[in-house]
Amino acid sequence: GIRMPQLPGAWHARRLGRAVAGAVRRRSPRGVVLLYHRVAGPRRDPQGLDVSPRNFDAQLALLAGAAVPLPLDEFEARRRAGTLPARAVAVTFDDGYADNLLAAAPILARHRVPARAFVTAGMVGTNREFWWDDAERIAFAPGPLGANVPKLALPWSEADGTSCASDGDRDRWTVLDPVDPTPRHRLYRAMCAALYALDAAARDEHLAEWRSWAGIPDAARASHRTVTRDELRALAGASGVSIGAHTMTHPVLARLAAEDQRRELEESRTWLARALGRPVPSVAYPFGTRAEVSRATTRAARDAAFEFAMANEPGTAWRWSSRWRVPRVLVRDWDAETFARHLDGWFAA
Repeated sequence: GIRMPQLPGAWHARRLGRAVAGAVRRRSPRGVVLLYHRVAGPRRDPQGLDVSPRNFDAQLALLAGAAVPLPLDEFEARRRAGTLPARAVAVTFDDGYADNLLAAAPILARHRVPARAFVTAGMVGTNREFWWDDAERIAFAPGPLGANVPKLALPWSEADGTSCASDGDRDRWTVLDPVDPTPRHRLYRAMCAALYALDAAARDEHLAEWRSWAGIPDAARASHRTVTRDELRALAGASGVSIGAHTMTHPVLARLAAEDQRRELEESRTWLARALGRPVPSVAYPFGTRAEVSRATTRAARDAAFEFAMANEPGTAWRWSSRWRVPRVLVRDWDAETFARHLDGWFAA
């Protein structure tokens, strides 16, 4: 067919529309939702999820003095209404570690900063570790590891198994580093890559065999365990803390069939609501990046009767952000000066 030339007026109109949209966005009230996982350390932290109590305290002191911390429900209602105050923030936690109650909650209360903890319902009271933590204690076990890692296509010799991880528990290596300094680091990375792609039953099977191979007990370490039922209720009753859902088994939702995604989301909301005796209006997607949250995932969250859902996508939240993938920024173990620099950058972006 004949391709008609584009009129200059249409091009200019589109360009003007983009400029107007950009100007509206820049002038619209925006806020930042902060994503934490743990208040623990110092310890080996290959996923970079821990914030030390000292740094967490310093970060909250800065938020209390240089931002406007809001409860997540209020933040979300005002975001959608376009009435967020300048430098509005909301604090969230993912997963449901016991240290959210034991370490984080007292610091939150002291600074009067509200927070929402998104809890993986199927891990409550299980005395098991999340798979990335289990893989860490296996790969970096203090004793020698045998040759031939079961269920893992990784060249692994007896010499690799007798190698030592660098710098003990003070090792600052994370999976973001491009180089694996020892065979143990290479093993951890390979284990995580294998487990990420599996469903919950297959993950548990792999981990059980690896724990047996490494001589690691099944019970969770006290330092890495999740909340018990009583602790979940105590966390929900802590000053300024509320609870959200984080699925039943922490899967990669986008890899599941639509009905399985809905079941993971809906069952977690129902389980937590019954355990707490109150509604659970919001959910955070596990992992939560664009690669792990599909259109079917956001539809499943809506169909599971949640009011809104949190993603793990860096950026400020404003009036026209989707309520089914509200962006959040991940907070690392930064001192006050570094955290202030990041906070200013997020608000200025």
